[in-house]
Amino acid sequence: MPRICLLALIGLPGAGKTNLSNWLILQQEQQPDLLAGWQMLHLCYDDYFNIQPTNKIEYREQRQFIYNLLEQLIAALQADKVELPGHVRRSATITSDNYLVICDDNHYYRSMRYQLYQLSRKQNCLYAQLYLACSLVDSLLANAERGADALPAAVIQQMEMRLELPNETSAWEQLTLTLNSTKDFHAVAEIIKNFLQTLFNSQLIATPVQQEKQPQLQSLAHQLDLQLRARIQSQIKSNRVEEKQQQSAQRSRALNEQRKHILTQFRFDMRSGQTGLSNDNLEYYVNMLN
Repeated sequence: MPRICLLALIGLPGAGKTNLSNWLILQQEQQPDLLAGWQMLHLCYDDYFNIQPTNKIEYREQRQFIYNLLEQLIAALQADKVELPGHVRRSATITSDNYLVICDDNHYYRSMRYQLYQLSRKQNCLYAQLYLACSLVDSLLANAERGADALPAAVIQQMEMRLELPNETSAWEQLTLTLNSTKDFHAVAEIIKNFLQTLFNSQLIATPVQQEKQPQLQSLAHQLDLQLRARIQSQIKSNRVEEKQQQSAQRSRALNEQRKHILTQFRFDMRSGQTGLSNDNLEYYVNMLN
């Protein structure tokens, strides 16, 4: 069976994600030894998204379509099929049994990335991340150069505020590379090469995700609330010996405020399609409480 890795790109609009994807494919065609071991496949989400007001398909449905497309792509690669889903670019001169699928999207919420990680577990693939660090100023300047395709500045500003940076101490985000230089990829070619070699030598995710019936949002939100309350009680109990009563009360209020924000974020993510209806996703939100 071929070795497949889903590589989630992370970064603001204009950070250079698509430029990096194009550079990787071009480098592989011109210098096969630079990125040896992988055949690059580029899936650009913008080829499928339609956020125009006239479009009647909800954003959540569009993201689900891309998720289904990734499932089809993985199945085609595992079956060694020549034809791949439309809009998927690949290196023209490279053939390999190992595929690096570049998932070209902002992925500014961890829940977006976690969904790809779950898909990797389900399909026995490898999962990794590449974060292109970019300041808000640089993002807005790059976006302005796109002319008619530019996003409203307010959208990018909001995205920058909500961007959840990769956490390499998290078990599922350990395979992460951060690039602070996104202007000249040749300058960081060796860093990228070493990272891809690390992926090639990494262990596949062998534990499949168990398929469950999808509970309703209200039921999941209730379960999450119960788990958050239990986590609060555990934290307060463990700290009660060390804290004075007043400090303990303040800590309790702060944790409950955090619980409310997490529940609000969970409901927003569910309704906007950032996370799926699954018990597996609750652990991610429970761990946000600290």
